[in-house]
This record gives sequence, structure tokens and C-alpha cells, in this order.
Amino acid sequence: MDKNIRILLIEDDPDYTLLMNLYIDEACGGGLRHEVESAVSLAQGLDLLARKEFDIVLLDLMLPDSQGLDTLAALRRRAPGVPVVVLTNMALEETGLQAIGAGAQDFLIKSKVDQQQLGRTITFALERSRLFAQMESLVRAAPDGVVIVDAERMVRYANPAALTLLNRKAEQVQGRLFDYPVPEGRSAEHKLAGPKDEVTVELRVAPVEWRGAPARLISIRDITELRKLEQVRAEVKERRRMDQLKDKLLSTVSHELRTPLSIIKMAVGTVRDRLAGPLTPDQDKMIRTADRNISRLARILSNFLDLSRLESGTAYVDLAPLDPGEMVREIADDLRMTFKSRNVSLIVDAGKALPRVRADRDMITQVLANLLDNALRYARERVEIRVKRAGDEVVVSVVDDGTGIPEGKSSDLFNKFVQLDRPKGGEGYKGTGLGLAICREIMGINGGRIWAENVKGWGAGFNIALPVAAHAASAAGGHHDASKK
Repeated sequence: MDKNIRILLIEDDPDYTLLMNLYIDEACGGGLRHEVESAVSLAQGLDLLARKEFDIVLLDLMLPDSQGLDTLAALRRRAPGVPVVVLTNMALEETGLQAIGAGAQDFLIKSKVDQQQLGRTITFALERSRLFAQMESLVRAAPDGVVIVDAERMVRYANPAALTLLNRKAEQVQGRLFDYPVPEGRSAEHKLAGPKDEVTVELRVAPVEWRGAPARLISIRDITELRKLEQVRAEVKERRRMDQLKDKLLSTVSHELRTPLSIIKMAVGTVRDRLAGPLTPDQDKMIRTADRNISRLARILSNFLDLSRLESGTAYVDLAPLDPGEMVREIADDLRMTFKSRNVSLIVDAGKALPRVRADRDMITQVLANLLDNALRYARERVEIRVKRAGDEVVVSVVDDGTGIPEGKSSDLFNKFVQLDRPKGGEGYKGTGLGLAICREIMGINGGRIWAENVKGWGAGFNIALPVAAHAASAAGGHHDASKK
């Protein structure tokens, strides 16, 4: 050991002090460098400890100004980190064991001390103190709270994490009864008033020995965030369950309404076409209103059924190479008259050298028709369809010249039953808020993407991206196979 060992001997008998110095010199020999200072009273010893640093203290329990274990207690209060070896005249080991229980590292019976025993004791005490300090350092740095209580639930030790969780200072905890029930053989949860917010902690108990006496180690773990996470998970699970019930109900109701609605539509059509007899002008107006609303209800039911089929994974997907420019131009030609009747121009910007994409033509046609219908509702004067290649994808954008998407609402557009309060460019419209949700599902099973954004100089832009046919197998092939199972 290269370190110079500094020893403090507190002993009031000068003859025994001389003898101990000789024993220390012989015990340490030439292999252990050491320095010894002596004190003849507890007060003198405490004064030396206040002014100098020592590695170990050899302490006589019977001094002129202090006797018994009170001597050790006073020294431990002044220098809690310095290892102490107690010297006692009592032949009974009971006093020495009590001293160890009170914080001493070891004890020696003065009448039986020799240089070999003293050397071993000093070395053992120093090593034991080092290991104890190392352990205490680990406990102090532990993120979980650690509390030691004795058999009467009196707190004997609390690490910084425990003090933080209990929101107390050391003097408010140590030497006082532990405030909370100590569970035996199980964990327990408690709510604690933290510095800012209430915290939830979990207590676990293990039997230990502390200072030579039976005790219990209580670990305190902050599980506030864990409980919050569990609550969120439970809420999400319940929300999903309710969504599934709602979807099942809507699907069932939609199927059940389809047949009576078809009968009603046929009956109203018969009256509208005067196959059941002539109509007065007022009757004709009323029956046409009924016919329009029946058609609207039929579209709503169709949307419910489409979304239910797409979300359940039972929709058939016929993935095949197709020309995106040709498809866009055909859709635009089919809808141009509708746009003209609303005084809105429909512009197509699609090159002729675009690569083929791999997708279900009918499904993508449904998506684009939905996006164009959506754009027509909000456009003032014009709607433009733009088709371009972007890496391994072809992007089709439908852009209107309306007021755009309200800030922060783009991510909500594709959720079910969502309709944004955007000023209308055309006639008023009342929908179900399912159209864009259906588009999202269709793009997903076709291996594509869909998103919305505001376009500078225009209004809202809705974009779909489909993989180029050469790169589409890995992106959408799995959906194709799954759809046929």
C-alpha cells in the first residue's frame, strides 16, 4: 500500500499509549507507511479530527470526559466517514459487538492485543470501511429511493433519491418513524406530495441487517410515468374497442338499410317518371326532393360499406401496370361537363413520357374522382391536375384555387367523419366525412401514399403517390396477395 496511513489514537493511559505505538510500528513494519497522533480525551480527539484528516481512529471507550458507547456516538457524529476500532477493557465480546452495531468497524480487548492482531485489525478496518463507503456511494447514487428502518419502523438511513421522493430533508426523516405502511412479502403503491405534483411510488421491502441488528430495506420507485402510460394505453384500447363496435354497427346498419332503400328508390322513381299517374307541380317538386335525398343516402351507405370492406382487409385489389397520364386525362374528360356547369375550369398538366405505375385502376379512379369532387366544392374558378415523376414514384396532385386548408388541420383530413369548416367555392355540400378516409385506405392497399398541403398561389393541394411499376412489387405486392385470400 503506497498511501501513508494516518492513525489517531484516543487513549488516556500514557503507558498503554506508548505500548500501542510500539505495536503499531511492529504491526506496520516497513511495508506500511504510517503516522500516529495521540489524544488523551474525547474533546482533544474531536479537535484533532476537526483540524486534520485521519484514515482510522483507535478509540478507548472509557475516557476522562466520556464513557461507554456515548464516546463512540459522539465521535461518529463528528467524523461519520472515518473507520473506528474500539478499545475496551471488558473481556466480554458483547460490548465490542454493541460497538460494531453502533458504527465501529471492529473492536479489540486491550489486555489481549498484540502486534499481529493489531495489524490485521487495522488492515481489515480500512478495507471494510473502503467497501462500505463504496457500497454507500452506490446507494447514494441509486435512482430509486432506499430507506433502512429498524424493527420499530424507525428510519436509520435514507438516500438522496428517497428524500426527494418523500419531499423531506434528512433531519425530517432519519430518527423518525416511517410514515407509510411497510408491506410484508408484497409491493404497495402510495401517493406522495412531490415538490410540484403528486407522484405515485411503489414500495418493496427486503429483510436486512443494519449495524448488527435486524432491519428492513425499503426501496421506493417512482412509477408516476408508468401509471400514466398504462392509463393512456387503457384509454387507447377502450377507444379502439368503441371504434370497432361503432364500425360494426355502421356496417350492419348499412347492409340492413340497403334493401329497403332500393325499394324506396324504385317506388319514388316510378312516381317521379309518372308511371303511376300524373303529378301536380307541387307534387313533382316534392318527389324530386325526395329522389335527391334518397340518392344522397345511397351514397352515404355506399361509403360506409366501402370503408368497412377496406378496413377489414376483404377488398379485392387487382394490381396491374397502368399509364397514369392516360388515366388522369380520361377522368378529366368524364368530369369536364360537371366542372363547366359550375363555371370552374379543369386543367390537366400531364406529360406523355411518364412511367407506368402498378395499381388497381378502378380504385385509383375512385380516389381521383373523390379528390376532384372535393376540389370542385371549394374552388373559385379553376382546378388543376398535375402528374409528374418523383424518384421511384409518380405523384398526382389535385390543386384548387380556394382558401386552402386551415393551419394545423392537414393531419386530421383523412380521419373518419372529419369535415373542415372551409368556405365553399361552389354550392353548399353536406357529406359524411368518409371520402378522404376511403382514399387513405385505398392508397394503403395499393402501396401508395396520400397527403394534403396548401399550395402557394393556389389553395389546397391533395397528392397521391404510386410506385413506378418496376419498383412496385415490394411496395404493394403483399397487399395484392392478401386481398385474394
